[in-house]
Amino acid sequence: MIYANYVKWLVAGIAVTMITAGCSYRKVQPSSEITEQMSQTYPTRNLTGFTQGLRCMDSMFVARRVEPVYVTSAPLPDYTENRGAAGYGARDMLISALSEMTKESGAIRFVAFDRSTPDIVALQNSHPQKKELRIPDFFIRGAVTQINTSPYSKQRGASLSVGEISEDISGAGATNSSSVSLATVSLDLAMGLVSNYQLLPGVFSANTFSVGKTGLSDDLSISLSKVGAVYRASENQSKALSEGLRALVEVGAIELFGKLYGVPYWECLAVIGEERPEIYQAHRLYQEWNSQRVERYVFDYLRDRGYLRIGAQPYVDGLDNALTLEFRAGILQVRSELNLFGNPGVDKALFSELWIMDNAAQADPASRGRASPLSPARAQATATSTAKPVSNSSNKSPSVSDSPVAPAPGSPVRQTPPQPKNRPDIQPGS
Repeated sequence: MIYANYVKWLVAGIAVTMITAGCSYRKVQPSSEITEQMSQTYPTRNLTGFTQGLRCMDSMFVARRVEPVYVTSAPLPDYTENRGAAGYGARDMLISALSEMTKESGAIRFVAFDRSTPDIVALQNSHPQKKELRIPDFFIRGAVTQINTSPYSKQRGASLSVGEISEDISGAGATNSSSVSLATVSLDLAMGLVSNYQLLPGVFSANTFSVGKTGLSDDLSISLSKVGAVYRASENQSKALSEGLRALVEVGAIELFGKLYGVPYWECLAVIGEERPEIYQAHRLYQEWNSQRVERYVFDYLRDRGYLRIGAQPYVDGLDNALTLEFRAGILQVRSELNLFGNPGVDKALFSELWIMDNAAQADPASRGRASPLSPARAQATATSTAKPVSNSSNKSPSVSDSPVAPAPGSPVRQTPPQPKNRPDIQPGS
């Protein structure tokens, strides 16, 4: 009897919970993290994990004072059986990537030749400044070569059902499930000379990127003698193949022009992504600090660096949660400089970027690539070329340990071939 009463009260509590949840279903809204990524009130910048690498390359071009090159590109079509699944905007994505990669250096000048070129040339011939028309030196060609919409999927779930418990309760059940699926897209890019239409050997990019789709769902049902109720909750998140295509275009631009200029572009690929320790630390602080402490930190950062006047205030008088117009304008200014365009508030991406620049300057992608290349093979080649000749009076043959930069005996050395030098057909300015 006691057990039956307990079960009745438990089922009654579940029923009340279900009814309450059902009445409030209209209040469902995305989490704060999703709201930051997909704002419904303000446009946000389309970023990928390689966007910061473009800024790193720009800094590298400035530090090395590279000479500008003129480049054009044919359309980048989709040649897969899923024609158009990744979108048709690859060429425009490439233009945006090159523009971001040369914002400060001006190292790449894109010449927009396309099917309307004859009309443009005819117009240019009558233009008073027609001498400024510049034929590009290099061309980029490529295509989406592989798409796999379902290379991997996984699903888990569980269910529980109960039969008649008493005269009033005829049955109850609960189920939950979760799933994940991946899709991949591949992009091949190559670079050639406009003068002879020959592709440059070794100057190419061929990569694959994966995007995922996740889903969670829960169901709870109960059947009484005269009443029944069902409660359902689900959450799904997916990324389009075009997002993976944009990431491939950006990393492809880094690879192509890193190889063309012979710069250590891998440094720009090594310091980006969400796996960096400073990213973990910045995200942890963002979660641990309350919103006002996070906003105060960003406010102090902007004020100390001249984005705000000394007497500026972070909040409107009497409204601790309302940012002042000056503070919001400073946020948007630094967002535009960091390619983090979004709402005039402080989110995880902005806080993380500013915290890293303020506390981990060596990890900032813009500071990479200024020193000598990190490849041990290139360092070894330099040391070999400058090593002193061995005396003829000595019968001792030169050993590995004689080189000041040679690796310790037994230690592995990555044999990266040195970049070509004094090759006008490959290296600009050589």
